[in-house]
Amino acid sequence: MTLVPTPGSGDPSARSTDALPRRWRQLLALSGFAFAVLLLLGWFLSGGNTPDYMATDEDWTTWAGEVGPRSGIGASLILLGGVAFLFFAATIRGTLGSAEPTVRGSGTLGYAAFGGALVGIAGIGMALVNVASATSAGADADPVAIRAVATASAGPYLVAAMGFAAFLGAVGLSTLLSGSFSRWTGVVALVGAVAFLLTFFTAVVGLGEDSAFGYGFLPGILALVIWSMATSIAEYRAVATSTREPASGEVEG
Repeated sequence: MTLVPTPGSGDPSARSTDALPRRWRQLLALSGFAFAVLLLLGWFLSGGNTPDYMATDEDWTTWAGEVGPRSGIGASLILLGGVAFLFFAATIRGTLGSAEPTVRGSGTLGYAAFGGALVGIAGIGMALVNVASATSAGADADPVAIRAVATASAGPYLVAAMGFAAFLGAVGLSTLLSGSFSRWTGVVALVGAVAFLLTFFTAVVGLGEDSAFGYGFLPGILALVIWSMATSIAEYRAVATSTREPASGEVEG
């Protein structure tokens, strides 16, 4: 009879995530919660809804003057959140990969989630930095430059939507298949993935104008925040209630 190793068994590869001290693993688990908070703060402090591309120069300079003082703070927060998210994404990839022995395909979905996380956080970071750059001079900036740089942020935003759609879609499917996390979080993740996918159609309608498809970004971000907070807490509790680590020099049986 062939025994399949399970997480926490004597198989070293199954315990790869246990290589770090428990306190470090708890901090890594909480990095998802930190990311969610920083993402929300950075998102709401950033430039917000930009004027339409054909808006007057006065509209653009007025907008830059209003959001300039806080958009730089928002960009800094999203970059800090990105660092936390990268550590959290690696933790999630390890959790999903640990289900591979019992649920085929979990490892592949874990890699897809990690790849999507990299693309998503890079895209939204670039978008908010672009907005901060466009508004850094406030109302004194050249309206043509403001319009050009702010409008160009649409590209990174859609790249972020692409990455987060892949990330949430992969973790949502893996959760429903393997039960790595609560099933309701899998549903939230899939809803967020669909919301991000809908934003792709803004490229068809026109990126310089407000589009109903563009509003899919907000529910997508909210789903990402809810999922990150919930799974971060679940990961922290899982580490906190895991079996006692052997002391230094102690050999596991």
